[in-house]
Amino acid sequence: MKVISHVILLLYCYSYCMAAEREYNCTAKEGTQACYTCMGRDMENCEMGTVCCSGSCFKLVDEKHDLIMKGCTNEHQEDGSMKRKTLDVKLYWVHDEKVTGETFYCKGSDYCNTASSYIFASSAVLLVATYTLL
Repeated sequence: MKVISHVILLLYCYSYCMAAEREYNCTAKEGTQACYTCMGRDMENCEMGTVCCSGSCFKLVDEKHDLIMKGCTNEHQEDGSMKRKTLDVKLYWVHDEKVTGETFYCKGSDYCNTASSYIFASSAVLLVATYTLL
């Protein structure tokens, strides 16, 4: 039983480390902050790529297509602002439609366009519950 609990703990630590974004020193590069950049249907875990950004980070939620996009724009948008926007990104599974949705802007801190930390909190609760049962 102790071996199983240690394996579960190691798997949790490994998955947390794989999910955590590597630190980028964007002040040493061309940008001033790091932003997540990704596109997909997983609203909680779209935290894969990184880009150094000299403008504003954004998170676009396209509810019609059940899609999320994150990235950087060179435009300096007000921190915490939101605009409805259509990006020049065609969706291959629908005819002549582009990514459209509410775009939330942020700047001033690295990875400000992150998703909810609910995933890690629920994983921690599950881990503790499993560990105490064994």
